[in-house]
Amino acid sequence: MAETSYDVVVIGGGISGLTTAYHLKKRDKNLRILVLEAKDRVGGRTQTVALKARGGKEQWDVGGQWVGRCQPHIMALLLELGLETHPQYTEGKKVQQLAGPEISTYSGDLPSLSVFALIDLHRCINKVENLRKLVNPADPYACPMAEEWDTITLEHFIQKQCYTQGAIDSILVANRTIFGKESSQVSFLFWLMYCSAADGILKICEAKEFTAQEGTIKGGAQQVSKLLAKSIGAENVRLGEPVSAIEQDSKVVKVTTTTGQSYTASFAVLALPPPLMEKIQFNPPLPETKQQLCRTMVLGSYVKIILTFQEAFWRTAGYSGEVVTNGGMTAVPNCSAGPLCIVYDACLHNGSPALLGFIGGDIKVEWAMQSAEARRRAVLDQLEDYFGKDVYRCLDYVEKDWTQEPYSVGGPVCTMPPGTMPCFAKAIRQPFERLHFAGTETATVWCGYMSGAVQAGLRAAAEILEILRPQSLTSEDYCALEGSRHATKPAQGLSKPRWLLQPRKAYRSVTFIRWTFGFCALAALLYCARRTRFTKFLPRF
Repeated sequence: MAETSYDVVVIGGGISGLTTAYHLKKRDKNLRILVLEAKDRVGGRTQTVALKARGGKEQWDVGGQWVGRCQPHIMALLLELGLETHPQYTEGKKVQQLAGPEISTYSGDLPSLSVFALIDLHRCINKVENLRKLVNPADPYACPMAEEWDTITLEHFIQKQCYTQGAIDSILVANRTIFGKESSQVSFLFWLMYCSAADGILKICEAKEFTAQEGTIKGGAQQVSKLLAKSIGAENVRLGEPVSAIEQDSKVVKVTTTTGQSYTASFAVLALPPPLMEKIQFNPPLPETKQQLCRTMVLGSYVKIILTFQEAFWRTAGYSGEVVTNGGMTAVPNCSAGPLCIVYDACLHNGSPALLGFIGGDIKVEWAMQSAEARRRAVLDQLEDYFGKDVYRCLDYVEKDWTQEPYSVGGPVCTMPPGTMPCFAKAIRQPFERLHFAGTETATVWCGYMSGAVQAGLRAAAEILEILRPQSLTSEDYCALEGSRHATKPAQGLSKPRWLLQPRKAYRSVTFIRWTFGFCALAALLYCARRTRFTKFLPRF
């Protein structure tokens, strides 16, 4: 077939690839841009579907959905596209099921853990915060402790640092929810880099103002990609075009799809998860570090579930809808726990009631062996334990298994196992001749999120513009380039901060617990005494 020539071919019609194309067109409308998407839709790891609701049909996200004011790139794009957000509902009691099958509730920010577990969790979070500040997301291996931290897993770090099972389970469940992977499968250095890119672990985990789960997009997150594609022009976005081969020489790039179509361009941008690049034949081959990255980066195992209802009965009962759980007990053979690891209120801005839940990590792999009906029953049974029998009266129920999604094969984000971060640091954003790379995994701010996808798209577009249209670059474009190219120098005096990584010691543990118990006991006695007839013998503080 005849080849069609363009200035830039973008491979991947998710938020990152479409942001790249949109920004290129924004800077120079005369640029010939083509977006190739393997799926029959745009949106990548965002997808909005119509479900039964109390007022008819409504739109819910079965992929990425949350945004927050702490995420500047996606918020700026939403403003530009005219999209509004809706705050995540968090009022009422939260449910917790950790360190055993027992279920407890709490309000506010402090989880329902023992005082020792709370102190333990706070101590571990503070240590992570201190460590992640030493890791620059633009060059994580520049950290003096990078090699050592890349030899251990997140689980290893948690087990060495935490005293209580409640604190350990809190972090393990959070990681399973964030990555769809177990903590034993994630490099500790990667985890620190991920936290650093989000400016802190609490911004990742919490659902309140200026955090990652602050709100959702009215009408669904897939609108972002649809509006970007509309702005680029329908004729410049080709769906159902999986790329099978990419050839390049000193002048052009030739992109061939499985449909037999070929396109030539001055440059190409690959905006897709690195593991999917293994399905493309490159000539000349990608550099060895890039190939190693594509082989070792792993997408999570993730299922998202939406249940719609006639009434938000959990709100009426005083619950926020938020549940953090280790799965509890299950009688289903070959399943170590119940399916859900986290639940949130998913009511729309117009009040249409819904709950959402996630199944992730090894538990997802176990439940994938069960039938869809068995999973549905298990999810409803688990929700009954938290909110009562009203959960069985759902109007609609849908589960989205992202490992079964063609040309996604997992979600929500790729992770790195221990010992692989050198190739990540060297290759994740590095252009290869006429090939440039976008995608949320390449972001240095909020990587793994929609905001990271936008930042990566802006950076890839700026790289192309710097070559094709340098006169069109703005100060924002230069900031996008500089932020990804240069690592922050390690702070003086922090060359080997081993004290931060030292494991707990038994004698310190005993002393710590004794002092804490003694202080709490003394405080309790004073409080009780002040409320009895012995009050007159106590000093007034």
